[in-house]
Amino acid sequence: RRQRQMCIRDRDVAADAYYADAVKWAVANGVTSGTSATTFSPNDTCTRAQAVTLLYNAAGAPAASDTVSFADVPADSYYAKAVAWAVENGITNGTSAKTFSPDATVTRAQVVTFLWRANGQPAAGNSGFLDVSSNAYYARAVDWAFANGITTGVDYGAFGPDTACTRAQIVTFLYRAR
Repeated sequence: RRQRQMCIRDRDVAADAYYADAVKWAVANGVTSGTSATTFSPNDTCTRAQAVTLLYNAAGAPAASDTVSFADVPADSYYAKAVAWAVENGITNGTSAKTFSPDATVTRAQVVTFLWRANGQPAAGNSGFLDVSSNAYYARAVDWAFANGITTGVDYGAFGPDTACTRAQIVTFLYRAR
């Protein structure tokens, strides 16, 4: 019954969309909410702060220090605890020693790498994506994500590592990785 209500509420999430179950799961489990009372905005791109917050929420909002080590992450921001948790757990670091770049658009490669690190950096075979160089920082993460059904790529043997990651893609990655 709850799932049915969510389908009705999220008018921009078609029941047969690849991300429909992931959106239902994310909203039902407090990972995220819609962008309004009736929309999820699946095609909106996400920032680094949003991506880390979604991952943090999917992990159950675990304890993290109150120490924020980046000048561009205000201690009272919605993402401060998530950033602290992600850095403390080796999931991500800043874009420099002093900045996190919370408002920068997050890429598919970054999100899959965050998720892979959060899952202990397990090994996997080669994904075979034509646009993933074996020496790219995200190559092993993409291999793992492909091997575990977290991603199938974007089209014609491509992963799209530098493509901005959308809300639908991020919640789908999180949902498939649970």
